[in-house]
Amino acid sequence: MTTNTPMLVTFAIYIFVMIFIGLIAYRATNNFDDYILGGRSLGSVVTALSAGASDMSGWLLMGLPGAVFIYGISESWIAIGLVIGAYLNWKLVAGRLRVHTEANNNALTLPDYFTSRFADKSKLLRIISALVILVFLLFILLPVLLLVQHYSTVYLTSVIKMQSG
Repeated sequence: MTTNTPMLVTFAIYIFVMIFIGLIAYRATNNFDDYILGGRSLGSVVTALSAGASDMSGWLLMGLPGAVFIYGISESWIAIGLVIGAYLNWKLVAGRLRVHTEANNNALTLPDYFTSRFADKSKLLRIISALVILVFLLFILLPVLLLVQHYSTVYLTSVIKMQSG
C-alpha cells in the first residue's frame, strides 16, 4: 500500500479533533458520575443515540449484514425486531430505571443498582449480575469475532492470490 499526502492529512486532522474533544470532556469531568453518565445532565435524545450506538454498532455494521449475506434477504426482518425492541426498551424500561437508579444511591451500573435496591450487604448479587453480564457479552462477541476472523482470512487469501497471480 502506498502512502499519500491527503490520507495522512485527513488522519492527522481526525486524531487532532479526537484529542481536542477528549481534552474538553476531561476538563468538564469532575467525578465518576460525570464520566459514566455525563453527570446525568444529557438530554433524552443524546442518551438514546449514545445507548443505541454503544449497543448496536458492532451488530449493525457486522452481524446484520453478515446474516443477510449468508442467509439471504429474508434475514432483514431482524432489523424490524431491533427497532421494535429498542422502542419498547425506551418506553417501558428506561424512564423507570433512571428514577430507580437515582433513588438507590445514584447507582451507575446495573450491578450497583441491584446491590442497593435489594440491600445486599454481602455483594453477592453484584458479583452474580456482573458474571451474567460477562457471560452474555461473551456470547454476543464470540460470533462477531469468529465472523471477523473468517472474513479477514478470506480477504487476505484473495489479496495474496491476486498479488501472486
